[in-house]
Amino acid sequence: MPSIDPNTGLEFFDLSQPWGHGTPVWPGYPGVTIERGSFHALMGTLTQRFSTTMHASTHVNAPLHLVPMAAPIGAVPLNHFFGPAVVLGVDVGKWDLIEPEHLEACGVEIQADDIVLINTGWHHQYGDNQPYYAHAPGLSLASAQYLIDKGVKLVGIDTAAIDHPLATSLGPQRGGPLLRRLACEYQAETGIDPSEQFPEWQPAHRVLLQAGIPTIEDLGGELSDISNQRLTVVATPYRWKEGDASIVRVVAIRDPNASEPAKTAQVAHHDLTHDWGYDVNMWPGKNPVHDFKRHQFHARDGAFVLHMSTVMHRGTHMDCPLHVLAGTHDITGFDLWKFYGTGVVVSIPKKRWEVITAADLEAATPEIRPGDIVMINTGYHKHYGDNPDYYAYSPGLYKEAAEWLVEKGVKLVGIDVQALDHPLGTYLGPHGPGPMQPSLIDEYKAETGRNMIDDFPHWEPAHKIMMTNGIPGIENIGGDLDALSGRRLTFAAFPWKWQGGDGSFVRVVAFEDPIISQNPEDA
Repeated sequence: MPSIDPNTGLEFFDLSQPWGHGTPVWPGYPGVTIERGSFHALMGTLTQRFSTTMHASTHVNAPLHLVPMAAPIGAVPLNHFFGPAVVLGVDVGKWDLIEPEHLEACGVEIQADDIVLINTGWHHQYGDNQPYYAHAPGLSLASAQYLIDKGVKLVGIDTAAIDHPLATSLGPQRGGPLLRRLACEYQAETGIDPSEQFPEWQPAHRVLLQAGIPTIEDLGGELSDISNQRLTVVATPYRWKEGDASIVRVVAIRDPNASEPAKTAQVAHHDLTHDWGYDVNMWPGKNPVHDFKRHQFHARDGAFVLHMSTVMHRGTHMDCPLHVLAGTHDITGFDLWKFYGTGVVVSIPKKRWEVITAADLEAATPEIRPGDIVMINTGYHKHYGDNPDYYAYSPGLYKEAAEWLVEKGVKLVGIDVQALDHPLGTYLGPHGPGPMQPSLIDEYKAETGRNMIDDFPHWEPAHKIMMTNGIPGIENIGGDLDALSGRRLTFAAFPWKWQGGDGSFVRVVAFEDPIISQNPEDA
């Protein structure tokens, strides 16, 4: 069943497989590992460190994955990842090749600049098993070229690979055979010599990426509910400047009152996300630094795959109640409609250690309305970097502002500082396992003549108040924030589908026109 926005009636369909502990991975790739970096019982917060490649669960591949020197995921133009889409339910089964006639038989016209998502039904096999990986259907080279000729901008499929498994390293191809008996099994069952039928390694995948068309693998979720329909899709990857791929939340949006999505290829859009990568800034807490290494590289393997260990609370990211309160819901507990809609970018300039007040929010322009997504520009995104000015001395929200946002009935809040809370309301100061930076207590006393704990008696109240009242919170927004201040726009910011997750990387996008219609009073 779709998630339905109670204000607009828009229907949101999740087309993603879950990610987390035990996620199936391509045979030979390292598995996903997750360990706790901080514990509620000891530190009052839950932060989980994980190791993964981005080719686990539903993910989007950059041209760099298979094409040397091509665009990494953070450099692919953002408009590839949202817009009108067709979901094609093709009638294929085990080991079938998806040919152009299968795509045409769906009865839905593919138009230039479309996103094309292919439902083979194989997502029902999803799991750590050989049938899902080794027996799947796959896209033929002819179909890949057909889609290129149609002028599509993104192609996704509900199997583990764009190509047929016998055209990958699972069979007798480059890097293989990972499954030594697969070729014999195929020939015995079909009577076809796979080396003759599949003479090239990943031809469909490579030709799509060479044409600059990103590819999505491991689609799932509610895909079968919307087959052979035209909708709007959002599948924005993380802004990873060196990345070969990105785990992604793929969401289809349907307006039940519209005949079809509007054409959106030319809709002006803006990125409110900081770059992310091996040198990303990190909050000065107890969690260890990033670790990146190459699992595959072009010269040896013909493909580029990076493996990383990190936490979600770095760069532009979203928090959830489980991060700060035991026994509450994880990042998947928010309804999908929370992450898309109209709202405002409000400019509330603040200096070192100043507090954003309820009066600041009440006076902000444009007016903050019930149901809004609210992006707050304090100006401190200009200080973003590995420096104490950004982390220890920034302004921030506190208890009264959070209570005002809850009372106003907003549905999502983002801010351009180090945390949803003022830094002196975090354990950088005298809270929880802190003070992490005890010198701040004396600095504050010398600068203001007051005791820090008197002015900031609560530990992360903005986190707790907003998120336990159903308001997701995004930290470290940036990008085009200044250019959008004082404007009403449409926003999309969908987190990973991490079951048990304490937060998520997120790409925050603002649209000058909605990519799908909404109530006129919200425009």
